[in-house]
This record gives sequence, structure tokens and C-alpha cells, in this order.
Amino acid sequence: MELKRITNQNLWDVVNLKVKSDQKEYIADNTISLLEAYATQNEGEKVETFAIYEKDNLVGFAMINFNVCNWEGAPKVARNNYCLWRFMIDQKYQDQALGIDALVCLIRYIKSMPLGRGKKLYLSYVPTNVAAEKLYKAAGFVPNGEKIGEEIVLVLDLENQL
Repeated sequence: MELKRITNQNLWDVVNLKVKSDQKEYIADNTISLLEAYATQNEGEKVETFAIYEKDNLVGFAMINFNVCNWEGAPKVARNNYCLWRFMIDQKYQDQALGIDALVCLIRYIKSMPLGRGKKLYLSYVPTNVAAEKLYKAAGFVPNGEKIGEEIVLVLDLENQL
């Protein structure tokens, strides 16, 4: 498993990644995610986007940020911590354990503190997205009692993982 930065060479391939039709309500389209990353970076915030590869195959997309906490509804855990803002595995590569492998790869990268020193990694998911809940909890994420709108916040302690 390998993370590669989004470049002009892989941009359109990442844009064309798709989730299964019954998952579309749970995740933003990659084009929207990349636009949000661009705008957030232009506001001086720390955001990184990645193409996820297994061997030479592009299998997914991820987006992280650090200390982006100045928006309405931001959870308290956002301050001085990392966020797995977007994460998806293409429909062709689901059900092959690549999601957990990609999460482990992302967590290792984040533990190197590329954007700043943080103690936690958080994410949020729609409560009806049972597959996402199962995946994130299998990776060690636990609820901290916060919500972002209707989404449940899960947190991983970076100091005690992997």
C-alpha cells in the first residue's frame, strides 16, 4: 500500500474513482473533496490529498487536515489534531481488505506528524453507514461523544497505536 500526492498525472484518475451506488449518500464526490482541499489550503490551512495505490493500481483517495477548527460545528477534538477528512476505496477494490490496509498506511503517515504535532486523529461518519463504522472501529477508532451535525465523531489516540 502506498500514498501518492495528487498531481496532474493522477488527478483525473482520482476524480474518476467511484464508490458503490448504495454508498454515494455517505461520501462526497472526489471532485468536491479536491475543490474543498484547494479552497481550505488557500485559506492558509493545512490539508493534504492522496491517491492510494496497491501495487500499481489506484484503489482509493484520502484527504487529511491538521488543526482546521475555525468552522461552525467543529468538534473540540479538531483543535491541534489531525482529521481524516475524506477516505474512500473504489468500488472495484472493495471487499478485499484494502480499506483497513489503507487506513493503517494513513495512520503510519500521520504518526510522522507531517503537518504539526497532534495527539489524536478524528473522523466522522453517518450513523447508517455500518460498513464505515465497522472499518473504523476495527482500526482502533472509538467514539468521543461528539457529533458533527448528525455524524458521529470517532477518535484514534496516535500515541498508543501502531
